[in-house]
Amino acid sequence: MKKKILILKNDRAGDLFTSLKLISSLMTKENDITIFLSELNHGFSFFFKDTKIKKINFNLNIFEKIYIFFNILTNKYDKIYILSPKYYYFFLPLVFNNIKFYSIVYNNKRNRPSNLLRKFLYKYRIIYRNKINSKSYRDLQLELLDDENLIDNEYNNLNIPIISEKYKSLLPKKFILFQFRYLFFEKLGWGINEFNILMKKILKKYDYILFTTDFENNNFTKKYNNFFEKNYSIIDTSNYINYINNNNDKIFYLKNIDSLNLFLIIKESEINLAKEGIFSHISYFHKTKCHNLFNFKLNSKNDFLHEKISYSEWCKGMNFNFSFLNRDIHKASRKILKNI
Repeated sequence: MKKKILILKNDRAGDLFTSLKLISSLMTKENDITIFLSELNHGFSFFFKDTKIKKINFNLNIFEKIYIFFNILTNKYDKIYILSPKYYYFFLPLVFNNIKFYSIVYNNKRNRPSNLLRKFLYKYRIIYRNKINSKSYRDLQLELLDDENLIDNEYNNLNIPIISEKYKSLLPKKFILFQFRYLFFEKLGWGINEFNILMKKILKKYDYILFTTDFENNNFTKKYNNFFEKNYSIIDTSNYINYINNNNDKIFYLKNIDSLNLFLIIKESEINLAKEGIFSHISYFHKTKCHNLFNFKLNSKNDFLHEKISYSEWCKGMNFNFSFLNRDIHKASRKILKNI
C-alpha cells in the first residue's frame, strides 16, 4: 500500500538543494509524494517529475495557511516532513495527531519550536544556533528517514536534466562563472568600478568570464543590468543567442537566465565564484569547483563564533575554499586570484 507523504519545503533555492537527497530517497514507487515549494525555489521543480507540486509563498499569508490546513485535512497523509521551519507548521501536529510529523528543529536562546511542541513530532533532529554543529543541516535531514538503508546517494529518483548541444554551443569551451549580487557589493562599498577591476584581474588567469546577476527585479538590479547589457557581451540563455561587444569580448553577461539554465551552466564552468549560497549548493550537487566569497564583519569573538556556527550548519563537509573580503578591491582581488 502506497504511503502518502507531504513535504513542506517553501524556502530559498539554496536550501532546497540541501534537501534533495532526502526528497529523492522518499520518491520511491511505494510513496505518493506532494511537495510545497515557494516562489524562490519553484524554478527547480524540474527535479520532481511525476510528483504533485504546489506553489505557495515563502512568507505564508492567512489564505495559504488555510489552504495547507485543508489540504492536509482532505488528503489523509501518512507522513509530513517539515523542511521549512515556519512557526505555523509546528502547530499542525497538535491538530493532526494521527499523522507522523518529521522535522529539523532549532536550539538557541529561544528554541524553535518549543520543547512542548516537539513532543507532538514523531521524529526530529536538532540544529544548534548557539554552538558548533557536529553534522550539517544536509546530513541531519537524512536521519529523519525511518530506514537509513533507503538513502539515495546518487539522486536516482530525481529528474536531472543535461545541457543541450544548442545551449552548449553558445558557451566558450573554458570559462569561470561569477555571481554578481548587488547587495553583496553594496555592503562592501563596491560598485561598477570595483566590478570592472575584479573582472580585469580574473581575465589575467582565465580566458573567459561569464556572470549572472540577481533574479530579483527592482530598481537596484535594473540599474546594474542595464549597465551590463550595454557594456559587456551577452549570452541570452532564454532565446539561445549571443552578442559580442568588441570592448568586452571576453566577458559575457548571462541575460534572462532562469533556474534550469543556471543549474546547467554551473556544471560546465571550470570554477564557480560566488557569495556562499545557491552557487555553492548547485556546485556541490554537480561536484564542480566553487570558491565562496564572504563579506561579514568580525568585530568580536562572538561575531567569529556566530559565523563558525552558521558555517557548520550550511557548509560543513562541502570542502570548498573561500575568501573573506573587505572594501579594498585590490586586496580582495589578490585574495581571490590566489585561490582560484
